[in-house]
Amino acid sequence: MKRKLSIYKSFAVIFVSGFFFYSGEISQLFSKKSDYFGKIVKEIKFNGNKNTSDSDISGLLELRTGKLLTRGIIDRDLKALFASGFFYFIDIKAEEMEGGVRVIFELRERPRVKEVEFIGADEVFPADLRDKMPLKDNEVITPQKVTKSRDVILQKYKDEGFFLAYVKVELGKPDPKTNLVKVRFIIDEGEEIPVAKINIYGNETIETSEILGLMELKEEGLFEGGNFKESSFEKDKEVIQAYLRSKGYLDSELIREGTNWEIHWENPEKKNRRVIIVNIKLYEGQVYYFNGYTVAHDMTTDGDGRPIFLNKENNPPETPKDKLKPLFTIPEIEKSLDYSSKDAGEIFDETVFSRDRATVNELYGSKGHIFAQVIPRRKIVSLDSESLEYYENCASRKTEVEKKSCEEEYKQLNIRKLREIYRDTPELRGRKFVHVDFTIRENNLAQIENVIIKGNKKTQDKVIRRELLFKSGDLFDSTLVNRSRERIFNLGYFKEVNFNMRPGSDDTKMNLVIEVLEQPTGTVSMGGGYGTITGFTIFTEIGENNLNGTGQKVSGRLEFGPYRRSFQISWTEPWMYDTPWSLSLSMFYFSRTIFLGSTSTISISDSTTSPTVENATYDNNGLGVTMGVAHRLGTNWTHFHRYTPAFYSYSNPTALVSDAVLANVRRGWQFRSQVTNGLAYDIRDNVFAPTRGYDLLFQVDNVGQYLGGSSHFDQYRILAEYYHTWFDFTFGGLIRNNALRRWRVVQEFRTSDTFIFQRTPAGGSHSQDPVQDPYIRPQDLLIIGGYESLRGWYYNDQKYPVEWRDGAQHRLLFDTEIRIPIEPSLLWLVVFLDGGALYEQTNRAVGTKKDYFESYDKNKADQIAANPLGWYIQNNFNLQNGRKADVTYDELNNPGRLILSADNVAMDRMRYSWGVGLRVQIPVLPLRIYFAQKLKPTGNFWAPFERYESDNAFQFVFGIGDYRF
Repeated sequence: MKRKLSIYKSFAVIFVSGFFFYSGEISQLFSKKSDYFGKIVKEIKFNGNKNTSDSDISGLLELRTGKLLTRGIIDRDLKALFASGFFYFIDIKAEEMEGGVRVIFELRERPRVKEVEFIGADEVFPADLRDKMPLKDNEVITPQKVTKSRDVILQKYKDEGFFLAYVKVELGKPDPKTNLVKVRFIIDEGEEIPVAKINIYGNETIETSEILGLMELKEEGLFEGGNFKESSFEKDKEVIQAYLRSKGYLDSELIREGTNWEIHWENPEKKNRRVIIVNIKLYEGQVYYFNGYTVAHDMTTDGDGRPIFLNKENNPPETPKDKLKPLFTIPEIEKSLDYSSKDAGEIFDETVFSRDRATVNELYGSKGHIFAQVIPRRKIVSLDSESLEYYENCASRKTEVEKKSCEEEYKQLNIRKLREIYRDTPELRGRKFVHVDFTIRENNLAQIENVIIKGNKKTQDKVIRRELLFKSGDLFDSTLVNRSRERIFNLGYFKEVNFNMRPGSDDTKMNLVIEVLEQPTGTVSMGGGYGTITGFTIFTEIGENNLNGTGQKVSGRLEFGPYRRSFQISWTEPWMYDTPWSLSLSMFYFSRTIFLGSTSTISISDSTTSPTVENATYDNNGLGVTMGVAHRLGTNWTHFHRYTPAFYSYSNPTALVSDAVLANVRRGWQFRSQVTNGLAYDIRDNVFAPTRGYDLLFQVDNVGQYLGGSSHFDQYRILAEYYHTWFDFTFGGLIRNNALRRWRVVQEFRTSDTFIFQRTPAGGSHSQDPVQDPYIRPQDLLIIGGYESLRGWYYNDQKYPVEWRDGAQHRLLFDTEIRIPIEPSLLWLVVFLDGGALYEQTNRAVGTKKDYFESYDKNKADQIAANPLGWYIQNNFNLQNGRKADVTYDELNNPGRLILSADNVAMDRMRYSWGVGLRVQIPVLPLRIYFAQKLKPTGNFWAPFERYESDNAFQFVFGIGDYRF
């Protein structure tokens, strides 16, 4: 019979803070401890844990199987378990077993949060409360977390102006099976209190209206809500202070005794409504002016002559003092600064100075010197004759040392420049000029000791770590660190990605903490959409972009509409065997109605029946699979390769389609084989809403030829995108608010060039007649117009050459778009300019197209000779409405103007549009809403575009997704 004995025979438990919040204290009584201590631990068991896994508990313990059981280990493990906060009762027992001892941990867990519910939260988003509360789903409940969460909610309401808010906490009963508890916060929001008056005191030069315009707080009025928010009040104080210092008022301050807010009754007698009076009392001081920078390295050496603050890599111990080499030269540093000696005499802008100091730190951080110090020291020089003469009369100094020091200060303080300002700008006499000495201490290189990941509940650590461009033990490089943060965010799994630095084990090491906030990655959606070419469609889509936290993507989409029916299912493994190779597989089916340029108006003799318009259309059907691999090269390069075998057919032709289309209908299903190879370079900061950086793409598609099938051509595609941030809503650091840095006004520049060249089947086989059975199918030709390429134009627009309406072999597109954030994660206002053109390759034209190109001039001459008046009318008037044409028929359709040549790749050959719109970035359903107007080039540099007289209305353009170019 086994002898079973409790190591801790008695255990005192103190219950506090409600019916299930406990903390324990150990009474260390041992019975026959010599029977257990000193023996080998053969097994460790945990009883009573429901929500904390055995592996998580083991991770907290020093005790391991195979170790000797000692009193010290038991004491330390007991403290560690209580310190985790997971348990309110712990008892440790032991029993003998063959060859050693079994240790049993009897545990009682604290309840965890099943769900957090907010009752009465109407004016504040619950998501904003959840993000900041320590009490979250599946977190252990403690009295401290409950109190802290309540305080966070109250503070949020206070920040939003609800000073009378009240929060009550209700805790449900623990589920006996799961030990989970539902937590309810019952909120009485109270009423917002409006700002009745904002008083500005103490300003002598800065206008009161100027300060009021900067403030986020506004007085209650006809067009302003004017509700008070304490967070806005604190922000406004920072904004005003920063604004004053940007105007050169370096001594300015907000006087504490007069800067406050007060709650009053609007009518003290009736006491029916509370209002707030805001007081801002400031001291301006005098304006300071910029006098230049002096940049120097701290070359201090120790007793052995070795530099203390200079980098050690370029300066080994035996380096002579005159050979010491800083990491960056003074000219290299000065070149990176915004202020230069040429700016002497300008008002000293504190924001520019702060930005320059940060620039030097960033410069050293990019080389691993994250501990580098940039120490500024300001010298003030008064622009008066006495001060200037003090430095100009260095020869009168008593000693050589004083004379030399004076001469150095004369150069350093730009006294010659100050004398010129004194002479040429009398109004600045007596003003104070600021000269800044920057002393740089390069210090040690920083080594990344540990990379710690926090906040990922679903996503596996390796999914995040494999996006890092550095590892533990590497030198810190701010460029690689920033790029790694962007790459993790671009995965699309996280709402926030923050990198924080913590001290390491010594002054040469630091720990990098990556904190992420996950967002839903699974999608189930159903809806409808509209595209210029696709028309109205309904769709359903299901997908998961982070399958089981591995980063794998799987999706399926079914779409149905009058002009488009499709089905697609795909799967992607972004890192095969934890290497930067990705594998993707997909299967697709589609049936699209293709509209050709031809139309016909059919009149019926019955006068009650309106004429009908018949279009030339047919259905293009496809069924196939795609297999692809991609490989990441270095930091930003990727090469990719895909193979797509598929079957295509034509069906449901109307009477007006060409003979070539009818021939394809008769052929039935045709095989097509395609290989795609490409190279991409991408340094955009955010692939979903870029604000800076660029990406390049070069792609080659080889269709048919040696691959078989009935289509034979090569397609080359070049894409270039560049994004530039003009400014953010801090206005160059004027407003000190990191959140406003996300509100960036961005301009996009994009161009896309696609070229298709007809090829012949492999082996020179002539069994396929390129006239009757073209190597380039109609659906492979390129079109232009619509939301996808040229907003405001239709794919078969009447202002296009006739040849464009059926598609062409080459296409050039470009656009530029300015995006102004309304809410940077969701909504932008955009202003855009689009341009594009199609081109033919005349030596590849076949069949009737070839005849048309070659005989155009002769046919034109014959028509003019046969009917000059008819030709004049056709050439100069729109036959549909009788108006004079904006562009003559000959100018529009002359094949010589349609071929790809240096003369034709010109502004006057392209079509243009401009407009305004909204970008709505709803996850998996981005919406684009535009109003676009057609433009034509004028040839005038100062006014390059004008409207078409006959077609100047704005067109409504709507689409789902960002698939242009």
